Amino acid sequence: MQSTWSPTVAHIEAPRLGCANDPGHVRRIAEQLQLSGLLKISLQFADDDSAYLQQLLVSLHENHGHRLPIAHSATRGWFWDVRPSDADFQAGSHQARSETMDEFPWHTDCSYEDPLPRYFALQVLQHDRFGGGTLSVINVERLSRLLSSEARAALARPEYQISVPPEFIKDPTRRTTTGSLLAADATGRAGWMRFRQDIVAPVSERASGALEELKEALHGAATEPHSTVHLTADELPARSIILVDNRRWLHSRSHVRDPDRHLRRVVLFLNALWVTPLYRDPAGEVLSVARIHPFYVCNVQYPPDTNTIKAALEKSAQEPTKADLRTQSLLRKRDLYKTIERLIIDTNPRNTYRHAAYASVTGGGFGSRPLFFATDVHENRRHRGNFGRFVRDMGIIKDGDWVLTMHTAGELYRSLDLTLEILENAGASVLAAGHLMSPADIVRLLVDYNVNILCGDSSQIAQSMYHISALPQEIRDKLNVDQIIYTSETLTPAQRAHISEVLGPVKICSFMGSAEAGPYAVSNPDLTGSNVGRGYEDFVFDTRATLFEILPPSFAEQGSNPDPVTGGEQGIIAQTSLARLRNPLVRYITGDIGSLHPFPEEARSLVPETEWPHLRLLRLQGRDTRFSFDWDGEYIEFHHLATLLNNEECGVLQWQVVLGKMDNSAESSLQVRLLCSPRNRNLITELALTDRVRTFFHAYSGNEHRFQLIYLKDLDGFHRSSTGRKIIKFVDNFN
Repeated sequence: MQSTWSPTVAHIEAPRLGCANDPGHVRRIAEQLQLSGLLKISLQFADDDSAYLQQLLVSLHENHGHRLPIAHSATRGWFWDVRPSDADFQAGSHQARSETMDEFPWHTDCSYEDPLPRYFALQVLQHDRFGGGTLSVINVERLSRLLSSEARAALARPEYQISVPPEFIKDPTRRTTTGSLLAADATGRAGWMRFRQDIVAPVSERASGALEELKEALHGAATEPHSTVHLTADELPARSIILVDNRRWLHSRSHVRDPDRHLRRVVLFLNALWVTPLYRDPAGEVLSVARIHPFYVCNVQYPPDTNTIKAALEKSAQEPTKADLRTQSLLRKRDLYKTIERLIIDTNPRNTYRHAAYASVTGGGFGSRPLFFATDVHENRRHRGNFGRFVRDMGIIKDGDWVLTMHTAGELYRSLDLTLEILENAGASVLAAGHLMSPADIVRLLVDYNVNILCGDSSQIAQSMYHISALPQEIRDKLNVDQIIYTSETLTPAQRAHISEVLGPVKICSFMGSAEAGPYAVSNPDLTGSNVGRGYEDFVFDTRATLFEILPPSFAEQGSNPDPVTGGEQGIIAQTSLARLRNPLVRYITGDIGSLHPFPEEARSLVPETEWPHLRLLRLQGRDTRFSFDWDGEYIEFHHLATLLNNEECGVLQWQVVLGKMDNSAESSLQVRLLCSPRNRNLITELALTDRVRTFFHAYSGNEHRFQLIYLKDLDGFHRSSTGRKIIKFVDNFN
């Protein structure tokens, strides 16, 4: 992938009027608008009435979520004729800028509308025959990179008065609006703008300074080929239509030389909300909500509603200084889930935790009522889309990839649908095998569909390799797998070696995520190099989506709120998600050990240049074994396990968990050893106890050959420490 970027205009031909009703034709247009926001359509037929464009807008509305166009003024409908006129004005006594032959500097169409129209279209009925009227477009994200961070922050504040031009006044009582000029796109980048210099007035000193900087940047970028496209009459002749994302591209028009030049314009929405506010400090957003949320404030009963969140964000945007995460206390898992347990069962209508909630259980073992971190369904969908694009940008998915995923679904688990949606957003074709499909059927699908990427949690990957290794060579030769994507616990050096022995030199990548934070980092050896045998794994993350702090290794889970260690030092990871707003995750102790590092200089050529400033490395050493351990793709929390086995009705006198390795493969095994008092009427039966333990560890047909529950008759069957001869609660013979 090249590190430079140059805008191009995609081109689609419409041979006949009926193309505007053709699903495939319309879908290609919708996809290109979503991808680049810049598209040229060439009509192969005369259409001075704009019948094709009118029907296309209806098809986009009916099949792709676009709203129907807006009326341009109180007297005009969808279409506005862009042509010179000295007397016959479309808005009565007022001449619009587009009705002159003058130059029309950089602007956004309908910048005074709220919400701002998503797209505009121009159909060329008569091009400028004398070389004038060139349409130029400039990419907002590239333009914003020329601005200082202070200017971007000021432009994102609602400190600009925008006047409605007289010819476009629809409501005499609404002649101005106040808002920001710069906003975040769906990925969190400063990629959307509304601007028209002659109708914008700053209302503060900082807004005025930022506006001057923007004008200087526009002047410089106008001649920059990597940011700007100039479409002359030769590129846009008669019977051409240009569709432009009105938020992602500013446009301008040079002096018109032909008095008969005639274009027809229409503006339209994608949906009701055009913009997510871009605040000066994204961490300030989540902090402002955390300060009024029951996760962080014990005397707050319910999470804030939409209006309360909006007010908190508006107040945050006015803060004069950057928010400091360290002003917020650390969030511990036991405290978080104590609050969640209360909110889950509270059916009061004011309890917004239960509103539009994406529910997925966390790891830690299964209890009688599994707890879940409820994410807003719309935030969750946006997050998956953004992470899918991140996966592609990081080189894990490319065009033509076919992936088979074995992730778990059901019993409140959502890892299968999460993985499917991420990979599809990254551009892959994905087969949903799930966790119940047999290894033999997995292999059959890999062969039949010529799948090149196998995806699953690390234990599923190890199990599949064990099965494939026993197959005849003629079947193994039919496999085309050249990449592994695993999740959950890190693959051991032995497991990686076994994969290479079975499949050859495949690339091994990984996603990192949690129920609380969602997906947030990726591992790709092309970017980070191979870390096999070093005891850690490097993951790339985007600082626009998540932030990490590394706390001192001596930090006790209770009590203190220490300062983070300096860059590169190892410690306990605390995470803040910038993708979770309704139920924010701020300074959450993940239970992992790691360190932070810069993104490697040598890897920059492999990712888009626009991503460089936002990428960092999280060097993951593994779980903090004081609190949990990995089993079959899940983190088992010791305090949850102790709560289960120390329950009086279970009658467990002593217990021990042994994490081991299967004799004939690199798969992990788990033994649970129990010494119980004799059963009586006050205790549950041994069968009921067995069922509870198997449920907690999620023992099922796919892993029960690696799980063993042993009832001991005395203490001789327990592993003891070599010094004090004490029984060890957790024995790790796997790592």
